[in-house]
Amino acid sequence: MRKPMAFLSAVFLAVGFHTAMAPQASAAGPNWGELFTPVGPGSWYPGKCATPKGNSTANGTIITLWTCTGDELQKWDRDDYQIVHKASGKCLTPQGDGYNVNGAVLTLWPCDNSGNNRSQQFWSDDWSIKTNYSDKCLTNKGGSSGNGTYLTLWTCASDSPPEQHWMMRY
Repeated sequence: MRKPMAFLSAVFLAVGFHTAMAPQASAAGPNWGELFTPVGPGSWYPGKCATPKGNSTANGTIITLWTCTGDELQKWDRDDYQIVHKASGKCLTPQGDGYNVNGAVLTLWPCDNSGNNRSQQFWSDDWSIKTNYSDKCLTNKGGSSGNGTYLTLWTCASDSPPEQHWMMRY
């Protein structure tokens, strides 16, 4: 009985994490959580969280990797297809609206709620977060996982490298 229960627990856990990035209804209110990259392949434990550089909430602040602390500055939410930063109320946005540019650095920018801003629209699958309108994934710059590494966009790799493993945990 132990093995079937362990299997079912793992399935429910995986389904919960997979559906956590489904678009959230705005009327339901915020569901703040960590936007993180796991400590290793196949791990659900957050290693590094998306964190504004210097803990700033100003327009254009670059998003970096930093050890997850549970701080409010590391809390994000999905609002439809946008990823909203709790402390600033701003959206995850590629610099220069470069949603289709390899190496575009991700920043904080006021949310455009018209639904027309392609730069602020993301979706997810099991291990990655992608732009809606190009084949670009959230990617640790240079494949690094050190504190202060910039969060960028890069063409999604078919082999799902660790630097493109990003998810939300609520």
